[in-house]
Amino acid sequence: MACAGCHVAVTTLTYKLVDLLKTQLELVHSYILMDRKDIPDGIDVAIVEGGVKTSHDEEVVKELRVKSKVLIAIGDCACFGGIPGLINIYDLDSAFKAAYVENLSTVDGFRPTKDLPETKPHALPISEVVKVDYMIPGCPPRDITIENVLTALLSGEQPKLPSTTVCDECPKKKTGKPPERLRRLHEPVPDPDQCLLEQGFLCLGPVTRAGCKAECPAANIPCDGCYGPSDKTWDQGLAMLDGLIGAMKEKTPRIHLETLSGLINRYTFAASILGKLARKKPVKP
Repeated sequence: MACAGCHVAVTTLTYKLVDLLKTQLELVHSYILMDRKDIPDGIDVAIVEGGVKTSHDEEVVKELRVKSKVLIAIGDCACFGGIPGLINIYDLDSAFKAAYVENLSTVDGFRPTKDLPETKPHALPISEVVKVDYMIPGCPPRDITIENVLTALLSGEQPKLPSTTVCDECPKKKTGKPPERLRRLHEPVPDPDQCLLEQGFLCLGPVTRAGCKAECPAANIPCDGCYGPSDKTWDQGLAMLDGLIGAMKEKTPRIHLETLSGLINRYTFAASILGKLARKKPVKP
């Protein structure tokens, strides 16, 4: 369950990756970079992209865990379930119906079943299937984050992710003033110098782990939380919602946002408290 974007993110190391492959690393398996389907034994470090949604996903992750000394989850799908994890809001029948029967772009409108792996009831981060040693969050992760984790391992050190938040990296001016109301990005064009959240744009910088150099807020785009929760955030989406309600309760008695789960838990719903509660609902076979 992945888009291969994290494979591409690894290649953005470019000459640094080439140097590592020449001197310290040997690439023994990659669906994207090598024409080899079987997973060899004796892997020192396995880097896994994608979450678990099918029986095939589960089999591959379990095999990698057995054959690897260290297993790293790379990207939000592997770390938290990612955007595909939002499917957990719906039962399987509803999801398949929307994708294959009611979707106008699907020819003949039927659900394919022949020669396909079993679809699991819920999308899961790989940590709910096997033990994960380290995580590299992001959608996709920035090259510096990947580089820092790999070089730490090669140096015999413990890889560490930043413990601060995107707000700590953000260059915009902050006054501590709560927003008057919540706005969509187009209403109006944001002030490029002022904190986006204080202007009313839903920026998840306060609850998102640093490491991306606040690239989106620096470009006047609100952070959507792709680096996952910071060390101090107990649940990314609920922490953001709690903060908004606390800051705006006197000015905005009722907060209404369309597609709320897709805004506050865009990448982490499958691993969130709400996501785990959703899994307890009876699921249609």
